[in-house]
Amino acid sequence: MEWTPSTITTSWDDLLEDIDTVDAWKEKRTQIHARFLDLIRAWAAPAIPEPDLQVEREWHTGEFTIQFVSYQVESDERAHAYIGIPGGDPPANGRPAVVCLHGTTNWGARRTLGLPPEPGDPHENKGGVDGKDYARDLVRNGYVTISPEHFVSANRMPDIGPYETGPFYEKHTNWSAVGKYVHDSVIATNILCDRPDVDANRIGVTGHSLGGHGTIWLTAYDDRIRCAAPSCSAQSFRETPNPLHWSRDRWYIYFPQLREQFLAGETVQCDFHEMFALIAPRPILDRLALNDGDPRTQAHRTMMHLKIHEVYRLLDAEPAHAFLAFGDGHFIPDLSETALVSWMDRWLKHEGDPLGSWDSNLTPTS
Repeated sequence: MEWTPSTITTSWDDLLEDIDTVDAWKEKRTQIHARFLDLIRAWAAPAIPEPDLQVEREWHTGEFTIQFVSYQVESDERAHAYIGIPGGDPPANGRPAVVCLHGTTNWGARRTLGLPPEPGDPHENKGGVDGKDYARDLVRNGYVTISPEHFVSANRMPDIGPYETGPFYEKHTNWSAVGKYVHDSVIATNILCDRPDVDANRIGVTGHSLGGHGTIWLTAYDDRIRCAAPSCSAQSFRETPNPLHWSRDRWYIYFPQLREQFLAGETVQCDFHEMFALIAPRPILDRLALNDGDPRTQAHRTMMHLKIHEVYRLLDAEPAHAFLAFGDGHFIPDLSETALVSWMDRWLKHEGDPLGSWDSNLTPTS
């Protein structure tokens, strides 16, 4: 008896509409990439300055070393980050390394390494829950990590409070907070790649909540990122009960230019299924909770990944795409943390490239 499966239609079917060859996908990917750069307003970003990296503090935990560093991100602005360094001598070709992006807690960068917030901070209990100390777990497993402070938190917190983007938009009227986030994350990646104990060909990124969003955006932007594992990251633009979340008129404003489009009910130029697809065929593990917010949006997210997987299938890279769905809410349960380390080990602890080499358009060439 012949079985004819039911047709599954989704909000994400436009991703591969009329695309059935690698060359056709490469052409469409070029178009998506241009729309992504315009979405984050990459054209408004200032030039990346010389880093002038300074180690402001260094201490040993008994298991590994932590450096608190500062560096230039704009000609008149310095950023801060915590670098985790495993014990022992690095291999001759350097260690794998991971950029670790935190969620919306004021001292979230510290928490990724298991450090407490700075004492007496009145803002620390505001914002989301960061979950586990994933940078510390990665350092314990042999990775160099960098945990940069978000540009509106901790040492760069605006006078009006953490995650207030008003002063940023007064300074950069044409940019976006997401573009700034990507810009600063690229520089944090540069800091890792320039280290003599790091293999610049084995760089990953992970993050939770806002850091999960940042993981997707950085990987879509910077092809030096060879492996990604976001946690509890973004809902889409088109399948969310509150699209204005992405273009608020206060606090953390991701994309101010989209507000008119949302109010008019228009489709945004580059949604998250396309951002994920820009990452292909590089390895990505998306970790999400089915009860993180409106369950209908998470149902759509699982369907979105079935469509993204078709891109990986087209590029002959199916093992490099995975998603893990659980029911623990906006958190990183042990299952998710274990999967993170396992995923990074699979793709970054190896000789050569498990998927073969990639050309400039990020399609397999072997």
